Amino acid sequence: MARRPKQEDGEEEFARGPSMTRSQAQIAMSYAPGQHFTFEGAAGACQAIPSPDATPAKPSATTRVQIEMRINEAARAWFDKAISCRENSTPPAPRPLPEFCVDVSLLDATRQQYTFRPQALVYLRPDRMGYLPYPTTLICSECGLIEATETPRRMGQRLSELAEKCPHPKRPDDPKDCSWGQLDVIFAHWSGSWKSASPNMTVYDQASRRPIKRYAMCGKCGSRQFVLNKDQVALSNWSFSCAACGTRHPDPWIDKCDETLGRIAANIVPGGNIAGEASMEKINYAASAAYFVKSDTFITFPEGSGIEALEPGQTHLLPQAIERMIGLEGAALSDDEIRTQLLEKGRHAEVTEFDSILRLAADSTNEQALTFITGIKAERLSGWTKSGWLNRKGALPSYILDKLHHRHEWSGKYDPFRLIVEHAALSNTKLKGDIVSGRASYVDFDNPDEWLVPPSSNEKEIMVTSAHEAQRQLGLTRAGLITKFDLCKFSYGYSRVENGPKVLKHDRMMPVRLNLFPKVRAGHEPLHPVYVLEQSNEAYYFKLDEELVRAWLRQSELGCADAALLDDFSGNFAAAMLGSAKVMSGYLEEHERKSGPTIYSMTYALLHSYSHYVMQGIQQFSGLDLGSMGEYIFPCDLAFVVYRNGMTLDLGDLSALWRNHYQAFLSYLRNFPTSLGCNLGNLCMTKGGACPDCIMIPEVICLTANKYLSRSTLIGRGRPDFLSGEERIKGYLQFALENARAAK
Repeated sequence: MARRPKQEDGEEEFARGPSMTRSQAQIAMSYAPGQHFTFEGAAGACQAIPSPDATPAKPSATTRVQIEMRINEAARAWFDKAISCRENSTPPAPRPLPEFCVDVSLLDATRQQYTFRPQALVYLRPDRMGYLPYPTTLICSECGLIEATETPRRMGQRLSELAEKCPHPKRPDDPKDCSWGQLDVIFAHWSGSWKSASPNMTVYDQASRRPIKRYAMCGKCGSRQFVLNKDQVALSNWSFSCAACGTRHPDPWIDKCDETLGRIAANIVPGGNIAGEASMEKINYAASAAYFVKSDTFITFPEGSGIEALEPGQTHLLPQAIERMIGLEGAALSDDEIRTQLLEKGRHAEVTEFDSILRLAADSTNEQALTFITGIKAERLSGWTKSGWLNRKGALPSYILDKLHHRHEWSGKYDPFRLIVEHAALSNTKLKGDIVSGRASYVDFDNPDEWLVPPSSNEKEIMVTSAHEAQRQLGLTRAGLITKFDLCKFSYGYSRVENGPKVLKHDRMMPVRLNLFPKVRAGHEPLHPVYVLEQSNEAYYFKLDEELVRAWLRQSELGCADAALLDDFSGNFAAAMLGSAKVMSGYLEEHERKSGPTIYSMTYALLHSYSHYVMQGIQQFSGLDLGSMGEYIFPCDLAFVVYRNGMTLDLGDLSALWRNHYQAFLSYLRNFPTSLGCNLGNLCMTKGGACPDCIMIPEVICLTANKYLSRSTLIGRGRPDFLSGEERIKGYLQFALENARAAK
């Protein structure tokens, strides 16, 4: 239910207005606060605002910590890139103000340093969103006359007046000759501010050294009525003419951001150029550049699943957790080393307790008692390790440890260390196949349960044989159905003009501000809303064959510069991947700079391309469209998940697909010369092997916005466009098929 605020006697009230129904996912993204949208029936343009009536969200403590971590990581990375956007610029440019980089709620009291305060946030379900009629500039589609109003209330009053009389000086008073509506162009600034576009503009007054509002007036006849000339295609070429005498307005149609101009006005020297810093962009309010919502998605796990290793305050445990998860642990501490480390930390009481435990163990002759004492020892050592008093000998090479200590440079959804922990937690929970609510949490396709095939049916043997044979030909060691894939999606802020933290405008890099959503009153204080969605839908899980991937990465045509890591870690692929990994930022800027292939980048591209291939197959046989699916990639574990993405009732589409169409689905995946074809043919393949006709999907649902994607990783014939070099590579599916034939 949508509500619109209105002003009464200086106080804000909320009155019920027309409403429209949207899904919670749409409200959290497409109708997030600050977004402009058109009301149903083309009744007018509005801007979404937070509703105080939204239902509070109650994520678990673990989920709440994960949300706060991800917002903090994203905002800190944004601030670092925005504040340094002019480093090494030619000619030298002043450092941006911190408050032009991120929301002031993400800065300290001096507004100079980044700081994150989770207490400034409130968690809401996106079940309601308010709105206001914006933009407020009116235009007649018949004559182009402009009526600039300042507020939604004044716009409504003016529309009533225009319905009675036409104000154009050269047209009849009869309003039947007019057709009034909102001007669909706004002025937007990378600080996040925007204005309704009109002939009236903000300018810098040299005398008072402050911004002032200048109301347009014809220099010839003094009229304040103007017509918008839209005879040019480009918005930048639109202009105004006097409605009375037809004189074209001599000033260019530009405007300034009031906030930016006000902050820099004191530093402007007479005759100084202010266009670059404060000039706004003319944009259609419905254009993508007018608004970019900031959101994230992650798997949710119960407490005790191992995900706690990622939480703040546990970073000292993460190296050992990673070593344990990838099977690269160092030697256990000896009793003397335990005693020495405890003494170095000043833990004399713990040393005394430890010595007592050792004496009890040495004096014990009863096996049951010894087992009990050993359990107490393990419990104490675990607690002392978590407290940071004990540090086990590390087995991770120093260059991998250095990457671990700089993992904050990675975007959370690409961080390989985070993804290792998440995959381990997934294995410890969902992939164990425990019975939950009468159904297994995970079922392998080559070992189906009664939900996928009737237990007394002859179909089971056929299904098992078909799945096993297909997995060999597709280079998979495991594939199955996750019956409840738990995810949390949340949105928390936005930017305008650019989706990243910097933008080049007027020959200078400008910081793009990350804005939190406008505050909404929660209890006794206003807080920034975070809209949280938790869903639990079906998903497919796939894991590639490690030996085949190693063989594929070693091919001479690919030429991975760090292929030697595969030999250095001959028995540990995850360690080799961590050794190869390079930073993947949230904006994947490195993708735009062609570089030589690495085993990490190529494995990521392979998994990502394979994921899209599976999505295309699901679309063919499940009735789900691509927009209703999502993907999750675990590069170091050679695994990926394709899940149903939606908050509506899960009707079991993915289990129904396998139960009813598994033969057709597997046939589609195995027939890759045809199913991975493209109407652009050789052109698409040689230019990188990915386009909307083959394996691209809508950017808004793709994990990487269709980067690190290429059919050539699967079927060869070309070379990924993000790699340097020209030599065509051999596809992974070709390796898998040849291996399957040789094994017969």
